Amino acid sequence: MMLSLRYWPGWFAVFKTVVYLALTANIGFFFQEEWQAATHLLRAEVSAALVLEAFAASIDTLAWVVLLLMFELETHQLEDSRLTPAVNLSLILVRALCYGFIVFAFFGYVMKGLSLLNVVPLAVGVVCDLAASEYQQMSDLDEFLPLAVSGCATSALAASEALMVNHEDLWVVTMTDWSEIKHLAWVDVSNAATWILIVIMLEFEVRIGLRREVSVRVAALIKSTKLVLYSLLIVFAAFWGFAGSILDFWDAFLWIVAFVFIERNVFVWEQELQRAAPSEVTQ
Repeated sequence: MMLSLRYWPGWFAVFKTVVYLALTANIGFFFQEEWQAATHLLRAEVSAALVLEAFAASIDTLAWVVLLLMFELETHQLEDSRLTPAVNLSLILVRALCYGFIVFAFFGYVMKGLSLLNVVPLAVGVVCDLAASEYQQMSDLDEFLPLAVSGCATSALAASEALMVNHEDLWVVTMTDWSEIKHLAWVDVSNAATWILIVIMLEFEVRIGLRREVSVRVAALIKSTKLVLYSLLIVFAAFWGFAGSILDFWDAFLWIVAFVFIERNVFVWEQELQRAAPSEVTQ
């Protein structure tokens, strides 16, 4: 093993650790943000589908953090000699569990997006009637405001020119907010789908590519495709930044940086395997 290639400079290792810790902290930030919405969405019956919809970002971030650590262990922290069949099997099982939660979270994002389409126009004069029926105002993707019965007729919501209502989830939204929230929701879906595609290719590289069982042309195609996908992630991050979704922007930025580390790990590992004698390569 070529230790000069394997290990980062000390200051960069510290920087990488800080990024990983910041991503871990985001689990709590997303949970705190989604908990407020969950108190409304889960007000009566609680089902797996509703929990998935309410806590999609928290579940997604937790699964991705664990998956990130698995990639970090396999491609950087663990020496090849320690990647025994038992260790490899354990890593694969943990990653498989993470992939399951990531896919479930993806469907949670889709369900949240679809719920925004399950709306009908609402006459402004009916808002005060809904205020007494546990309806709330959706002001952001994970933010609901109570509809106060007192003073309802003079509220800004009652004075809005166009309203939409979701009678299943009991929320009202202005047409302007509804349009912006829809965009945010479907960017969430697109971002999650893009990350799934990236990790599929990364997994392929780790499982197959590093064994040199693919042609140079296929490896080049994978790398160019990932470049396009990473570019999309930058576009999504910029969208969140301009939309004022600071937590989403910050989280997206950290994940891009974190996977730069993983991509670098894979590249270095590949270089080491190419320089090593065939008898030294641990399958």
